[in-house]
Amino acid sequence: MDLKQFLTQLPAFQNFTPRYVDVLADLMDVAEYPDGHVFITQGEPGEAMYLLMEGVVQINRLDDVSGEQQEGRDLHSGELFGLLSLVDNMPAGATCAATEPVVAASLPRSAFVRLFESAPPIGHHLQYMVAVQLARDLQERNKGLRVLMRRRAA
Repeated sequence: MDLKQFLTQLPAFQNFTPRYVDVLADLMDVAEYPDGHVFITQGEPGEAMYLLMEGVVQINRLDDVSGEQQEGRDLHSGELFGLLSLVDNMPAGATCAATEPVVAASLPRSAFVRLFESAPPIGHHLQYMVAVQLARDLQERNKGLRVLMRRRAA
């Protein structure tokens, strides 16, 4: 499938002009990945944000406070992952691996920086998405800490 067409079908990018979507698509690389391919490893800085076009990627997270493996979730076509990779040297909060052959488009951090030169509204939108992801991660961390504190108090 054509990446530009794929992007325009996603709610996150429907309100942008075709020119801006073209810029984003031109900065992304589409590739096929085998079953088991690890895109991002928890605790290590990621190198790119990914848009899943075909296949399934599972997100798994080891809670570094409790040491417990959290229940993973599957990502499907049209979902973004690795948003925190767009922030310099930000360690990944989870491991993302293909559970079957996958087609994904990647946006490396260096291309994200160039996105602001030619398509600032999309760059700002992705920054907003990063902020939302950070807020979700913080909420999950706080929830985990509360559970851990209750266990220790009991």
